[in-house]
Amino acid sequence: MSGSVYRGPLAGTATATINGVVYNVVGECQYQAAGMQNETLKGQSAVEGFSQMPTQGFAQMTLRDRRDTNPLDFQGASGLTVIIEQANGKVVTVDNGWQTENININTQEGTFELHVESDSVTVDVVSS
Repeated sequence: MSGSVYRGPLAGTATATINGVVYNVVGECQYQAAGMQNETLKGQSAVEGFSQMPTQGFAQMTLRDRRDTNPLDFQGASGLTVIIEQANGKVVTVDNGWQTENININTQEGTFELHVESDSVTVDVVSS
């Protein structure tokens, strides 16, 4: 790690591309990479170790409801590719994702929530 501190953008903006279509992210955008999850195994007399199981990752975001698309087309969709580009340069990629949870459209704000899960959610970190 270098001795200098990065002074560029660290947070605040994000864009999302879903199956090649760019959407404006207008609310929280969250993600979790896919990988392994540990669970502690306890017996009656000791902590015995842990088990390890694969877990899915996800991307969840509030998007603008555009006039040229129907957000409800995402309900029950699969085979989704989601790419999120953050202000700090990190890129989150969801490959072959599936939509989960209900899609609710907020007409006053013109927004909707999208939650996509996959066993392939990766984060590309910017090198200095």
